[in-house]
Amino acid sequence: MAELTIPESHHDLLRAATVALSTLNDDGTIQTTAVWVLLGDDGVVRMSLAKNRAKHHNLTARPQATLFAISPTNPFHVLEIRATVEFSPDADLAFFTRAIAQYGQTPETMPEQAAEEREVVTFRPTRVRAA
Repeated sequence: MAELTIPESHHDLLRAATVALSTLNDDGTIQTTAVWVLLGDDGVVRMSLAKNRAKHHNLTARPQATLFAISPTNPFHVLEIRATVEFSPDADLAFFTRAIAQYGQTPETMPEQAAEEREVVTFRPTRVRAA
C-alpha cells in the first residue's frame, strides 16, 4: 500500500495552528486534546509528547489516533488524518525545541514542559481526508 500524503493545499493547517488530537481511553471513550504538531520537510506529521500524559498512555496502549485541523477563516478548509503512531526518544529535546519554535516558543519560555521526559510521536496516515 502506498504511503498516504497530506496535500500541499492543506499544509497551512499544520503550520502555526493548534490541531485536535483524538485518542482512545482505556474504557473506549474518546479523549480529544489541542496539540501542536510539526509537519516535516519529508511530509510526515510529528509531535512532542510528555510521557506522563494521558495521551501518551492512550497511544502506547492503542497506537491509533486522529488529527483534525480546521481553518480559523474558512470552515470548509479542513484536514483529517487517521494514523497509527510510532514513538522515538527525544532525550536532548532537539525535536521539542524545533517543534515549539514554530509557535514562537523556546524551552526557556516553556520550562515546565521542557522539564518533562518527552518522546517524538510520528503519525503514519491510514486515511487522509482534505476538504
